[in-house]
Amino acid sequence: MAKKEKFLLFFTSFLLFIVILSYIPADSEIRYIDYNNTSKIPEVSASVEGIENVMVTKVARDANVNSYGLVIFEDSIEFKNLNNYPISSIFFGLPGYNPEDLIFFKATGINENTLLAERSSIIMNGFEMIVIYFDSPLLPHQKSTVKFTYIYNNIVSYTMLDNQYAALLVTVYPILPYKLEGNIAAYFSVPIDSSDLYGGWGTQLGGVNTLFYDFEEIRLQIGADFITPFMENLDDKMLVEISFVNNEKTKTEMKEINRDIFISPWGIIRVNEKFSIENLGEINFNTVSLKIPQHASNLNIFDDLGEILGVVIENSGDLTYKRVTINLLQNRIRLKPNSTFNFNVEYNLPFENYVSLNWFQQSIQIDLLTTTYDYMGRDQTINVIIDGCYNVDSISEYPEAIKKSQGTTVLVYKSDFISPFESMVIQFTFTIDLFDLLLRPIIFMLLISFIASIYVLTVKLRKKERDTIILKREFIPVNEIREFCSLYEEKNAFLLEIRQAEEDARRKKIAKKNYKNILDKNTSKIDEIQKEINPFKRVLLETNITFENVIKRLDLLEAERISVKDSLNLLESRYKRGRLPSRAAYLKLSEDFKKRRRRIERNIDKLIQQLRSYLL
Repeated sequence: MAKKEKFLLFFTSFLLFIVILSYIPADSEIRYIDYNNTSKIPEVSASVEGIENVMVTKVARDANVNSYGLVIFEDSIEFKNLNNYPISSIFFGLPGYNPEDLIFFKATGINENTLLAERSSIIMNGFEMIVIYFDSPLLPHQKSTVKFTYIYNNIVSYTMLDNQYAALLVTVYPILPYKLEGNIAAYFSVPIDSSDLYGGWGTQLGGVNTLFYDFEEIRLQIGADFITPFMENLDDKMLVEISFVNNEKTKTEMKEINRDIFISPWGIIRVNEKFSIENLGEINFNTVSLKIPQHASNLNIFDDLGEILGVVIENSGDLTYKRVTINLLQNRIRLKPNSTFNFNVEYNLPFENYVSLNWFQQSIQIDLLTTTYDYMGRDQTINVIIDGCYNVDSISEYPEAIKKSQGTTVLVYKSDFISPFESMVIQFTFTIDLFDLLLRPIIFMLLISFIASIYVLTVKLRKKERDTIILKREFIPVNEIREFCSLYEEKNAFLLEIRQAEEDARRKKIAKKNYKNILDKNTSKIDEIQKEINPFKRVLLETNITFENVIKRLDLLEAERISVKDSLNLLESRYKRGRLPSRAAYLKLSEDFKKRRRRIERNIDKLIQQLRSYLL
């Protein structure tokens, strides 16, 4: 090796070592947010003064029992202030369920503006009160409409008799400490694939799995044109039991969600999610439904066994999302009651839809709940991994933890009891670490240069060795090679004939007796050929290292061919005994083994042709 080449190689190696050494990150810094120092919205104290002079003039309840055990209430209520002074808040009572089963609530005004709503320590008539604050005080003798949405879990009970029965006990109208007059109605909907719907005094709408509770129908029965606070004058009609049969879906929860959102200033947003879904119902189910962003691309769904097939992407009816349905029967199995299925979802998001640039700063606004679903979610952890981040300048919602290492910042968010209606939009601005971004391509360039230098020097040394070897004259056993190749090709021909006869016998193109004759005749011929091949094989092994390597590779390929044949026979035997999950799995594995066998035979043919080339 020339001095110039040695110096170039040494200099490149030294420079690469220095750059990698400087890139090794310092100790990771973990900084937890102190929420005591964060600013909070000042709370407005709720007052019960004048509560008797507030009237409800309209109630419209739209309740939906979804297919997976959640009950979603949407109450639209019109309030009228009969006091001589404005009021700033109203009260809404919660049913007497377990307080932990309330997983979501939200109040909005007539223009869909969000109103401040909070759980209070006020108990009225045995009911816990939610306080909803108006954007601006409700003036005397004015009306205002409030839409209150809340979701309960664990209030639907499932039992298995001949069918799966679902039942729940609910208050027919909202629980309010006010007098109710005017138009009062409630709709309760159950899954469309349900049957045997029962709902007390409600009217079942024709052709739809919906119960209608109209106050007009019971005015005469209760002897009043209004409903007193807390529905006391409804007596036994205050509560209704709703039951139905559903054998398609059952109570299901996302037991654990781990989501990594990787953001790179190079224009990459990649989402990697790990889901653990649990069947808490009474029947098996085989489909999992998710909704991912409309512009998501490169979707990949897999688990520890590999890719999950049976994935269908379709329009969800929402311009923001598209629905992804996973049929577990394609290459997995049904999910039984009290069992869990773990799987991963990966996809990319368009960088330009979420990021705005300002020189070396990037501002990102994204909903951290990138994938939504109709189940309830528990124990959710979201890691926002910002690559090439020098510093996070601002953030709209502080995480539970910030993990920092050289060039990378991770924002950690944790939550539980995630409902289908929730969103978690955050916006943050960070400064790009330009040195970190440029250092990586430099490392790759130096690494490629180093490998190229090694390759060039290796090629030159091999060329010198090859020129030396050419000067040497070696003995080539021409006759032995010719006989060995001819016998080997004849042996392969007999093997192919046996395989074709086996296929014809399986398809009943030839009689089993003819197949047996072909098998016995060809097997004996193959044994004779193998005895004739052995002397020529010993000569080639003793000639030189080149022929020895070819013969050893042929022996290895023969062993692989025998192994594949045994695997095929074992697979077919298990399939015939019903030991495999499905015919699709049998066909897939069988085709994989046959592809491997064809590859082995191509390699054998190449080695035989390589030996024949020495005859030229």
